Amino acid sequence: MENLEHQAATLFGEKEYAKALELYLLMLQGHPKNEKYAISCGNCYDAIGDKDAAVKYYQDALKINKNSEAALLNLSTIYYELKEYDRSVEFAHKVLNQNDSNIAAWQNLANVAFCNAQYDDALQYYQKMYELNTNSYIAMINIANTYYCLGKYVLALEFAKKSLNKHPSSLTALILAGNALNAMGKYEKAIDMYLQAYEQDNSNVELLNSLSEAYRSNNDWENCMLFAWRYMKNTPELPNTAQLNFGYLLYECYSEKSEDLAKKYASKWLKFFPENKVVAHLGYALTNGKALQQSEAEFIKEMFDSFAPEFEATLSDLEYQAPQLIFEALKANLKISLFSKRYHILDLGCGTGLCGEKIKKFASGNGLYGVDLSEKMLEIARQKDIYAQLFCDDICHYLENSEYFYDVMVAADVWTYFGDLTKAFVRVWRSLVPNGLFVFSFTENEINDEDYFMAPSGRFVHSYSYIERVLKSAGFKIISAEKHILRNEAEIPVYGYIIVARKPDLNKTKQQE
Repeated sequence: MENLEHQAATLFGEKEYAKALELYLLMLQGHPKNEKYAISCGNCYDAIGDKDAAVKYYQDALKINKNSEAALLNLSTIYYELKEYDRSVEFAHKVLNQNDSNIAAWQNLANVAFCNAQYDDALQYYQKMYELNTNSYIAMINIANTYYCLGKYVLALEFAKKSLNKHPSSLTALILAGNALNAMGKYEKAIDMYLQAYEQDNSNVELLNSLSEAYRSNNDWENCMLFAWRYMKNTPELPNTAQLNFGYLLYECYSEKSEDLAKKYASKWLKFFPENKVVAHLGYALTNGKALQQSEAEFIKEMFDSFAPEFEATLSDLEYQAPQLIFEALKANLKISLFSKRYHILDLGCGTGLCGEKIKKFASGNGLYGVDLSEKMLEIARQKDIYAQLFCDDICHYLENSEYFYDVMVAADVWTYFGDLTKAFVRVWRSLVPNGLFVFSFTENEINDEDYFMAPSGRFVHSYSYIERVLKSAGFKIISAEKHILRNEAEIPVYGYIIVARKPDLNKTKQQE
């Protein structure tokens, strides 16, 4: 039996888990009350990847010995790996009730707390590990990471350096030290840490991204874009959220007077991802705005789906004014009193409901509707309970197929994703009742003499004369047109107009004639 045990242990050490399992199962069959063999079978199944079988054998070990510290600990660990956090905590406490010095059990408690974003609790447990073993690299590095998540960057740096004293080549410790320094505004020192890590692993995508961010903060756009591009090329199955972020970084680079550099990497980007709609939109916006006549629906949906959680906070930072300005325009043109009519209103490109919140008072009880291409934005709008109904659809497709007619349509910062507005305005006209109002914002083209133009930001700008002409062609009469600052981009005011247009009642016009 000792020979079989030795063979099985050797095979397990050599990662021949299936062969080791055969021997442990054989030994357990001959000695069904042997706790150690049951645990070893569980370990083999765990190593193979069959965690359900591993749990069964650890539980069998507990049936043999309900106080088996090894079985209890293994169950705590495997439940953590299975993300069954309550069970992991349950078994970790059972271990600690028997042995308060079991570092692995404290680590499981800490890991679960960290995964649940309970950083104060996680820190307490990691510190307990450190008290039990002040040489524990795992305790040090996790304390550093938890302090970083808590925003305690000085302490994060202290423990990252302790980790480096223990393991000078630790990639994780070097990156953590760099992150803490970067967060404290010590960009050059952060870059030095990152570069030390880069010497060890020049394809680590987290590191490439961190280097790009640090160089950006240090206003070194050459290196910022160099490492950002390496990140893009080295990240497998790159999500469109990363493509969007790279596009915004290119625009920021462009805005910081590094136009040639931005165009250089935009060209590389377009060649490397030739089929991606997000890349095509933002890349051509920087290199050849005239090539784009409309924003692709796929681009708009992807952008706003990914942008939804931060949308309102971001627009607040940009001092976004369009919803308030549209509200004021409606207030000046709609008579609202206790006995006056309330209106059926359609909020075009309603997003999260920023405009809807402002104009709700003008709508009848069930009269405010919204349409938007992004389901993620609509999810947030639904939570506000201000719309009678929300439609997830392309604006033009919705207007073409809707049987509804509205008294008022509003569009806050929507036409910035359209080039030619002819068809859109005709469809708006068709879905308005006679004397209906069309109130919207548009960004003024201050770049060139074109009717409309895709700006480097990836948004369309339009000339006032073009808007005036297209409205008239569709059959609208302009009631008012006021120029305002609509928002800021890169701390620069963006000017545009708030337009109030009316669909004339053709029957009354003919009678007057």
